[in-house]
Order: sequence, then structure tokens, then C-alpha cells
Amino acid sequence: MQMICFALGLLLSASVQAQTVTGVVTDAETGVTLPGVNIVIQGTTTGTATDGNGEFELNVGSLTETLIFSYIGYLSLEVPIEGRSELNVEMRTQALLGDEVVVVGYGTQRRRELTGSIGSVAAMDFNRGHIESPEQLMQGRIAGVNITSVSGQPGSPQSVIIRGPGTIRSGSGPLYVIDGVAIDNSADTTPGGNSFGPGSPSNTNPLAFLNPNDIESIDVLKDASATAIYGSRAANGVILITTKRGQRGVSQLNYSSSLTFSTIANKLDMLSPEEFVDFHQSVGQPEMDMGHRTNYFDEILRTALSNRHAISYSGGSESMDYTASLNYSNQEGLVITNNLENYGGRLRVNQRFLENRLTFGVNLMADRQRTDYVPVADNHSTNLGDMLTNSLTQNPTQPIYNPDGSFYEIRDDGMNPVQVPEIFTDFGEVTRIMGSLNVDFELMEGLMYRFNAAVDNSQGNRFSQVSPHNNQRIAAPQGAFHFGNRENSMFQTESTLNYITSLENHNIDLLAGFSYQQFVREGRSFAVRDFTTTEINAYHNPGIGSNVTTADLPSGFSAKNELQSFFGRTNYNYLQRYFFTATLRADGSSRFGDDHRYGFFPSFSAAWQITDESFMSGSTFSNLRLRAGWGQTGNQDIPDGITQQRINIATRAGYQLNPGSITPGITFVRTQNENIRWEVSTQSNIGLDFSFFNDALYGTMDVFRKVTSDILIETTTGVDPIAATSSFWSNYDMEVVNKGIELDLRYRQQFGTDVSFDIGGNISFLDNEIRNMPVDQIRTGSITGRGLSGETVQVFRNGLPFGSFWVFEFQGLDENGENIFRDVDGDGSITDADRVSPGSALPDFEYGISARLGYRNWDLGLNFNGVSGNMIYWNDHNALFNMPQLYAGNNIARVGFDPNEGSTNPATASSRFVYDGSYFRLNNATLSYAFNTINLPVNGLILSVTGRNLFTITDYPGFDPEVDRPRSVGGFRSMGIDSSRYPSARSVSFSINLTL
Repeated sequence: MQMICFALGLLLSASVQAQTVTGVVTDAETGVTLPGVNIVIQGTTTGTATDGNGEFELNVGSLTETLIFSYIGYLSLEVPIEGRSELNVEMRTQALLGDEVVVVGYGTQRRRELTGSIGSVAAMDFNRGHIESPEQLMQGRIAGVNITSVSGQPGSPQSVIIRGPGTIRSGSGPLYVIDGVAIDNSADTTPGGNSFGPGSPSNTNPLAFLNPNDIESIDVLKDASATAIYGSRAANGVILITTKRGQRGVSQLNYSSSLTFSTIANKLDMLSPEEFVDFHQSVGQPEMDMGHRTNYFDEILRTALSNRHAISYSGGSESMDYTASLNYSNQEGLVITNNLENYGGRLRVNQRFLENRLTFGVNLMADRQRTDYVPVADNHSTNLGDMLTNSLTQNPTQPIYNPDGSFYEIRDDGMNPVQVPEIFTDFGEVTRIMGSLNVDFELMEGLMYRFNAAVDNSQGNRFSQVSPHNNQRIAAPQGAFHFGNRENSMFQTESTLNYITSLENHNIDLLAGFSYQQFVREGRSFAVRDFTTTEINAYHNPGIGSNVTTADLPSGFSAKNELQSFFGRTNYNYLQRYFFTATLRADGSSRFGDDHRYGFFPSFSAAWQITDESFMSGSTFSNLRLRAGWGQTGNQDIPDGITQQRINIATRAGYQLNPGSITPGITFVRTQNENIRWEVSTQSNIGLDFSFFNDALYGTMDVFRKVTSDILIETTTGVDPIAATSSFWSNYDMEVVNKGIELDLRYRQQFGTDVSFDIGGNISFLDNEIRNMPVDQIRTGSITGRGLSGETVQVFRNGLPFGSFWVFEFQGLDENGENIFRDVDGDGSITDADRVSPGSALPDFEYGISARLGYRNWDLGLNFNGVSGNMIYWNDHNALFNMPQLYAGNNIARVGFDPNEGSTNPATASSRFVYDGSYFRLNNATLSYAFNTINLPVNGLILSVTGRNLFTITDYPGFDPEVDRPRSVGGFRSMGIDSSRYPSARSVSFSINLTL
């Protein structure tokens, strides 16, 4: 707040005497004047544009400033004023699409040199507003990238799928590379908590340690020709995140702050207390009316207030550049007591020596995060339920408080949800430090050596406590405390040689490198119960616990794996018209046996710049480029040690040699298999880049086919007749085939001197199929609730896509109000053989639309996204919102109210609870105003207001159709199941950005 007051004080201080610069801008080749050229003072938002005659006039604070000239279809210019009051500027044409610099594996390339499929989003195009993790910056912006929030909880994980899922195991996602450091994003640093009954919420997103304000660009490598340079970890795509660095000759101090108000985006349509009472009176149950009219759900919700502050200082000279930043955020959740607080900082310095031939670079990031959880669980139980479930289903005629002000105790079924924060304390703390050292040395002209060393260390603690209580539905009435700790560490070192040379019309770029990474994961936990005092909390002093059960005894784990890699790449082009790329990476992983430790991942791709051919002279195309590629990538994201035999020597396990007693000894848990191989993804891609009207209208289209083979599966039945075990891992010859089409189109134009317009859209179509599976089916997708124990609703089966639901086909109710299911095989009874697939959780297509309109100092940005053709299984409707639950005295959603349904109708999983998950959403809208600071002692001042999740068009009756609750069974992936989901927020943010 002090910074804001200081900034406003500066705005009201004495102005600086302005001076005027005039001039004319022309085309360097034709001499034609250029109207509508944008001109700004470097480091500011102050500027103007040329008029219809190409002339301009601009007030500047000093004749030592530098002006930036930019115009569609022309190369941007930096022109120092150098004391002149008149400037005549010539601009040269440049294909902007071709000149754009794109980050690729171990380097950068101009867009026109790419042969692979890469989607990019720069900082100016990021989604705005209250962004909780880097993935949300690009949601809906890149074709073929599906991003889904696991829940609406602050900092919740994001599910990211690039060009369809490849492996059937849960937990596999894209590889993230931050400033050249490949991180292990699957290693969650936050330990799981103990719910003591109501359930434990999902952990926060491990990528949330990155401050969105520090990110310069995000590049997504989609096809194998682009990802093969990362070999064994690239089967699910690669996301390259580049942070900001200082600019030479420009020093600036930037401060940004935002204040966000969030409310629930959508409420469930529940029966009102009056409707609840009317129903029970109509069926002869007047005793259900306890005389109160309570909305428990509203009582546990709040208008959440969040604030974010970031300050950065950056600059540079001919010999160095630097940037330093600090950030703080405090985000309240929609549910009372839920909170996420974050502190972070970053320092990046590059120092050049020996006439810029030698460069030392240091990049350091540190972050501290605390999350206060509430029991909104991944898995609810109908008999008890979590805080959210109870607030929805409790009898709405019960009170919250007793006449004496104490909490009303709900005894029959569940608990008083408003009382939960008084009983439970659950919070996690995570500290993460990531740093890297880079050395670049030009050994000779065209030959560059690069050395990189990096560490990524994180430590997380989870504290879960239930205070002494008298609630019969919650465990540990005398109190209990659970502590969990996780530590993850990574060390990386890489060396590369890069040689670039040109021989007449032949251009060659050679890269060779070596990489080594070591990952260590450790964890430990313990618990105590039966507190001896209530004067202090057990998370301050666990010694107040007087009892330890067998389940509370200390436990822990430790795992280490290593990855050693050799890689090389050749980029060749002839006449800047014909391009060819070949890549090979050899990865050796300690996770595999000696005979299959190394995997080899090649790729080949080519491109043809068609518009440079003589027969394209006079064409309407500004750019026409054909790309084609083929390659293989791998997946080594498997559990540690699965090639080896696993035994259990715990004293609490053994054999029942004598009836009623256990004789301690060794038990076999997993059979060894040294023949486990890599999962391999083979992908082919054909792409077309095009533009018209001097690059004002441009786009790209890709057609791809990705086949994942050698699928690794854990068998959970005995495989050794002598020493039978419950776990055996092996590769199978089944395939997962993803085929699709991606289209990205954008149009931008400047209208006169005041108006600019930019609109774009992308759409991707996906067809996914499982083939050659060696078993009839693999069931997954567990659901919970009364009568649903052990039930699954999804299947992996030949000919079906991922996420296929596998349930009975509901055909209505009979005269007794009970379910009627279709007898598929006609045998007269309903068995598992009668299950059908009513659809898949994978969308047929997904799309995004963005628009930006600028008028003078005003800027309006809109971003829409949506999916179509996917289905959602609503576990809550199945388990909670049905007529038997209403007869039993629980409230239900209106969607489950059917007077024709009997009071004892079984809650059997069926197509009755499968819904269309298609939606269209206004993801965010931002209106900003950039003040003219020419007469102010600041370089830039921007005020903005942003709305996120403003509206969603969908037929889905749940909280949010963007849902993917974890429901795997046996480690097999599930998708599109909605159960006790933390509701999504609709937010409005007010922001200020000040540059000095």
C-alpha cells in the first residue's frame, strides 16, 4: 500500500518539461510513406502513430530517449534521438511470423526455421486476472493442449494433456523445462494429510511456486520431431517455460499489485427447506421438520479476498544484464478457513567477458508456500461425508447452534459442517529452491560450448489435527495429530557443443550434448492420539499425545533414480528454403534392468518454404510453408524399483503357522522382472503454415498420428506358484492410438492511428482408441457412496477411447419405482455382461477464441475456451442426490427428485448419472488504461480490471463441467468423474502496474 501511495504522490509531483520530435516514416525499398506506424518511447507506454502522410509528432521528456517503431509486416526499429528534433525513418519489410524467436530444446530458432510443431504464448497474450499456476496462463491459447482443473481449491493441481493421453497409468503428464532445467513435476512435495474421517483434500500444484509475473513465454513442443531431443520423458509432450531477463540499455523498476474478489461461480439447485418439508409431509414423515430453515452451504461459503504484490528491478549494459523480483500473494478460498499464502523471489544475472565471448549466468528462485486446508475430500463417504457434502445434504430444518450458542450436534448421519473448522486443523508448508549456473564460451567462430548445472530442492510438511470432541461420526474423540514430511531433490548437469556455419547457400547447425540428472525422494510420518491437555496444540508439541496405535507408528521411504543421456541434433537448410532436422537421444535410466537400461529416440523432419519459389511470385500468400516429421519418444515415468523383487520384513507381517497367531517373517510383495522396457510413443506430423495480406491474417494446420506401444501394466494377481505375490510389472503389446487435426488462425490489423484489432482462434479434433489389449478389459474409475463400495464406472477395452464409461444402460423406472436396465445379452438377468459405454470423458474437440481491441490508451482483451463431445459421471448424483436419500432425511439436488422413484431403489451405477460435459466459457476479460506519462516522472502507469470465469454455457448440472477428480484403480488412469468437487470461483481483479 505504501508503494501505491508513493506512486500516486509521484503522479501529483512537478512535471518535466517536454520537448517535441517530428518526422516521417517510409518504406526503405519503395520510399512510400507508411501511415499508422506505432511509435513509443522505449521503456514506456507513451507514444503516437504516423498520420495518413506517414508523419508524426511526439512529446518526449528528453532528447536522449530512444524511440521504438513498429508496423505490421515490417521489422521493428530502435532509433536513439541523440539530440535531434527531426527524425526521418526507413523501415524494412519483414515476415513477422518468420522472425519470431521460438524456444526449442537446448536453444532457440526463428519461426521460419522450424520443422516441428510448436505452440507458443508470449507474456502479452497470457490469460489475465487471478492466475494460480502457469498452466492457466495458456489455457485455451494453444491447439491440442487440454488443461483441466482438478478442483476449485486455491492452488489445486492442473491436468494437462497434449495431443491425447498415451499411457494408461495415472500420474503421467508433460515434461516441464524451466530456463533449461528439467524438473520432476510428478513428485508432489506436500504429503497427504490424515482426515480422521471426513476426507483429505488434494494437494496443491507443485508448479505453483512460479510467479506468473516472472514468466516471459511458454512454448509447447507437441510432435515427436520437436520433443525427441528430450527422449525418455517426452512421450506426453514438453512445456518450456522461459522467465524474464534484463534488457541492455534499459533499467526499470516495476511494481504491480492486484486485489481480487471471488464468489462461487455456480450453486447446485437443491431442494429448498420448504420443498423438503412439503415432501416429507406428503409421504407421512412430518417428524423430519425440526422447525428451522437453514442453508448450511451458504454458511460455509464466503466472498474470498485475495491480494498479490510483485516488485522487480531489471536492466543491462553491453557486458551484463540482470533482473531481481520479489512477490507475495494471499488467496482466500471460497470455503471458510481455506487459504493459500505465498512468498517468492528470483534473481537472474548474466555477465559477459572477453568481448562477449564468455558468459556466466546465474538464475535463482526461492518460494515459501502455506496452505490451510479444509476437509473437502477427494473421496467422500455417504455415511459421513466431508464438509462440502454435509453442507449440501443435511436436513435443512436443523439448526446450526443450540439456544446456548454452542454448535448443534448432528448425530444420526454426518456432522455439523459449520463446526468443522472448530474441530479440524490441517495445513501444509512447502519451501522450494531452484538454482542454475550457466557458462557459455565461444571456442572459435561458430563453435559454442555451454555448461549448465542446476539444483531443485523442495521440502514439505503436513500437519493434521483433530481436537477432542464429542461428535460420534468423527474418529479420535480424545484428539489426534498426524505429521508427514516430504523432501525432493534434483541435481542436473549438462554440457553441449553447438557449431553453426554457412557454406554459400548451405546453412548447418550441429548440436551434441551430455546430460545427467539425479532424483532423490524421501518421506516420513507419525501420529499420536489421546491428548493430555487442550491448552496447547499437538502440532506445536506432539508430546501431549498419550497413545500410539499400530497405524500411528513412524514410517518412511526413500528412493533414488538417475538418468544419463547423450543427444545430438542436426539442422540444415538450403537457400533458407529447404529445411531438414535430425535428432537422436540415448537415455539410460536406473529404473530399468541392465538389459533394457538404455532407450534410443530418433526423429526426422523437414520443411519447404513454398512462397520463396519462383512460381509463387505474385501469389496472394505472404507465407506458405509445408512441414513433415516423424519421431519416437519414451516414457520412463514409472515407480522406482519395479524391476526388482520386493519383500516385506515388518514385524507386523508374516505367516499364520499357528491358528490365531502371526509368526513374523519375510513376505513377498512383488516379483522381479528385469525385462521391463520403455513405453515408446511414435508420432508422425504434417503441418502447413500460411499467411495472407502481409501477415495480417495467418495460421497453421497440423495433422498428426501418435501411437504409444509397449504399454507397461502392473498385474495384481499371483504370478508365481511358489512365492505368490500381488504385484508383477510387465510390458504388453497393446497400443494407444491418437489421431487428430489442429487449426490455429489469427487476424490483426491497425485502423488509422487510434485503433488496433487482434482476433484469433484455435480448434483441435482428437480420435483416441485402444488396440491389441491382451485382456478383455481393465476396470478403473472408482466411485463411492452407500451401496457403491468397490464399484467402478470406467474401462480400458479394445476399440474404445480413454475415459470410456462402462455402466448399465438406464431405461427408466418400473411400477415399483426401481431401476430398469437394458438386458444387452438377452439372458434374462442383469450382469456385468450387460454393461455398455455411453461415451468417453475425452472431448471430440476443444477450442479457444481470443480477441483484443485497442483504442488510444484503452485496451480490451477477451478469452473464451470450450470443449465438446465429452461425458461426465456425476458421483454425487449417484450416491447422494437420489430419492432413497431424501426418504432417509437427507436433502438432495432437484435433478435427483423423482416422485416415481421408490424409497429403496438401489443406487446402482448406470448411464442415468452420465452427463454431457460440453461447455463454452468466457475464461477472462480485461479492460486496461495506460496513462500518458510524458509529463510525469514515471515511465508507465496502467490500471486494469479483469474478470475470470465470467459465464459458462453448459447443460451439466454440477458445480463445473471442467472436472477431473482422481479416481484411479490399481494405478490405472481415470477421467471425467465428478465427486465432492470444491466449487469454482468467479472473480474480479483490480490491478495497478507502475514502471519507473
